[in-house]
Amino acid sequence: MLQEKCTSEIETILSRYSSRRSAVIPMLHLAQDEYGHLDDNAIREIATILDLPATDIFEVAGFYTLFHRHPVGKWMLQVCDDAPCCYCGAEELIATLKEKLGINEEETTPDGLFTIQRVKCLAACDRPPVLQANMAYLYEVTPEKVDGLLRVLREYAERGDVWKLSGSDAEDYEVNPDGSLRMVERNLGEMPTAPVAEQ
Repeated sequence: MLQEKCTSEIETILSRYSSRRSAVIPMLHLAQDEYGHLDDNAIREIATILDLPATDIFEVAGFYTLFHRHPVGKWMLQVCDDAPCCYCGAEELIATLKEKLGINEEETTPDGLFTIQRVKCLAACDRPPVLQANMAYLYEVTPEKVDGLLRVLREYAERGDVWKLSGSDAEDYEVNPDGSLRMVERNLGEMPTAPVAEQ
């Protein structure tokens, strides 16, 4: 049960909010990361922890597309199919993923490892085609990189190094030609400091 497995995480979440109702979304993310999806039992468990009506939790879980009510793969592969990505090969990327994995969109591989999903704009139009793997951004994923990328994600899963579905540990990555990943480092520069007034 979530209450026993994630006691400290639950306490941390609850300590952030004066109203338990405000903790619904973080609790749903926690449960989904723990269970892989949100079935009826998980939602009722959250309702019990938060001392809220179960219907309130069901409504939130059903409204947001990032909450999965049915089992999905350990790797949720979401491909942006908005105009910039499509112009740069998103359709070919989706077709290649479907061919290599032997599944269609909204399906999961028989081994439970991968689910493919189309999504709209991921706000990374400067690096298309863009794919998210459990909310981590992977830039410029061409069909030629798919074999290597799937191999790398399988290796991560074998090591137990799958990123959380909630994206709480997501980073940005460039995909090398061999499918390996290189984290994108962000240098936002230094923040200017305000001059100190003389007295």
